[in-house]
Amino acid sequence: MTYISVDNLWKIYRDNIVALRGVSFNVSEENLVILAGPNGSGKTTLIRIMDGELSPTKGYVEINGLSPDEARLKGLFGVMPQEARLYEYLSVKEYLYYLALIKGLSRSDARREVNRIIDDFMLSEYVNTRIEYLSGGFKRRVLLAQAFIGSPPLVFLDEPTVGLDPEMRVKLWDIINRYLRENNATAFLVTHYLDEVKEYADRVLVLFRGKLIFDGSPRKLLDVLGYKYRVLVKVADRNVKALFSSFNFNDRGDELELYVKSEVELLEVLKITRENEDKIMEVAIERPSLEESYLRVVGVGKSS
Repeated sequence: MTYISVDNLWKIYRDNIVALRGVSFNVSEENLVILAGPNGSGKTTLIRIMDGELSPTKGYVEINGLSPDEARLKGLFGVMPQEARLYEYLSVKEYLYYLALIKGLSRSDARREVNRIIDDFMLSEYVNTRIEYLSGGFKRRVLLAQAFIGSPPLVFLDEPTVGLDPEMRVKLWDIINRYLRENNATAFLVTHYLDEVKEYADRVLVLFRGKLIFDGSPRKLLDVLGYKYRVLVKVADRNVKALFSSFNFNDRGDELELYVKSEVELLEVLKITRENEDKIMEVAIERPSLEESYLRVVGVGKSS
């Protein structure tokens, strides 16, 4: 497993624009780390420093004890940038083949690797198509595929599924997750689709105005909300609301939105609804989302 150390990282651009403010964390055992935050929070800057594209103003990054530049030369990571200029006059296969050569693979190994990547990322249909003729979604897929050339133990993925349809996003997450588990690899993933990858993620980092304001597991992020279930109860008789007075709830007239902290509380709510089913029209149970928790964390960051 790759070990990453980020220590007191600052990045200050011209005109004293501060992109990162003393960011520190270590990663050693996680397969998938989500990096989240509003636009302008410093996510892409952090990735670009970690992959050696930018130099920090202060602090350092180490990957297996090496600087990002040294780690790149050893092929320890692959990168899917948020935006990049593809060599559009090349076919998909040609583009991936030359990238494999640049990464140091022999010609025979590069051919084998490109064939694997093309199969894994479902690009066979477009293997001989010039990149300039691909849709924006397929160009994103080629960018994503390039990060995995050479089977690196670490990949940086900056918004990999933007512009892809839901079905393709699910397929690509399955490919990425399988790769990480089978190779015991680590991915840093910048995404706004937190719930899309919550089943795969081991850790969530939330940046706000350049500061790291949350660092923990998806479960810990969900705990920020203070409840485990949201129960919507639509009542036929408003007098029944009094039976739920011991719970934290939001009164919406003919509907109650109850915030339930535990399975024990949930069973009590369901018991009340069963005993008063003639006065209750509908009951719906929902689990809170990572997006809700994320917005709560960011809201606290804004007020602090």
